[in-house]
Amino acid sequence: MAHQSGIRVSAELSAAFVDALGSNSVRALKISIVNDSLEKSDTVAIQGTLDEDFALIPQLLEASEPCYLLVRLDEEAHGKWLIGTYVPDSAKVRAKMLYASSKAALTKSLGESYFVDDIFGTTREEFSPAGYCQHRRHVESSAPLTEREEEMQRIRQMESSAAETPTMDTRRQHVSGATVAMNEELRLALGEYIRGSTNFVLVAWDPATECFILDRKAWLDSPAELMRAVAQDSPCYAFYWYEGSTSLFVYSCPSVSNVRQRMVYSSFKYGFLVTVKQMGVNVHVKMEVDSIAELSAAAIAEEIQAKAAEEAPRAAPATQAKFKRPAPPGRPRTNPTLN
Repeated sequence: MAHQSGIRVSAELSAAFVDALGSNSVRALKISIVNDSLEKSDTVAIQGTLDEDFALIPQLLEASEPCYLLVRLDEEAHGKWLIGTYVPDSAKVRAKMLYASSKAALTKSLGESYFVDDIFGTTREEFSPAGYCQHRRHVESSAPLTEREEEMQRIRQMESSAAETPTMDTRRQHVSGATVAMNEELRLALGEYIRGSTNFVLVAWDPATECFILDRKAWLDSPAELMRAVAQDSPCYAFYWYEGSTSLFVYSCPSVSNVRQRMVYSSFKYGFLVTVKQMGVNVHVKMEVDSIAELSAAAIAEEIQAKAAEEAPRAAPATQAKFKRPAPPGRPRTNPTLN
């Protein structure tokens, strides 16, 4: 996704942040702009308390080179993070402009909901334990939340509630045609999927038209291609005919994706599935993943085998007597025991 500055988050940085989220060993990441790309340039491991580890952060900062700092504020997985922007007065004007205009690209790509605090500084001292304490005192004594902060708080609450099991009221809302809309191109592609003339359909949400649209359709020669066909950094829905006989639905929601996008796909998933079922799309197996690594050929096969094993006990025993059709009206019933 392009942003005003044209600077993008590298795949390596996205992966490093995902790893940091899933572990409790990383206290901070230093981010630098290198060749128009946001890259991880250094790391601080968790060695003690937040205050103790904060004392190590000024060592990462150079006299004339701006950078961003992502600092874990707790030891919880997927916990709270601070984003710091260090722009020394002696930095070049172009560098100052780039870092000023690229922070939104960084937080949106990594996931805005993770960042609960924001600090800007021009000196190393402002990123010391004393500087951070002064920043917190200022924040806590300031006016009530800004409109932006209140919006982020609402987003986090909505994202959390969207993950819960839908009530009957929300199900009715999601099933309504006005809520789960899709364009004609997607409907035609799903028609081809039903007929088997294509075996892969990728679905995206278009915020401009507020409806689901066709991202792409294709014929995948093997399950191994599915991993490359699904978006890596944004949520999506996908349909895939596994070995031509099992209809697989994939809901991919990368943890590095935009929080608003995650809300949309999470909220509309139930209604979307009901809508496509009404169109004639049968889904035999559903998969929800937060990383394309979970879409390997082995993982898909395992999921399908698990589903088959789950449904096996429901099958009728082989020795069960078959249902006998009644004789047509007017035709005498026969009884093999009577002669």
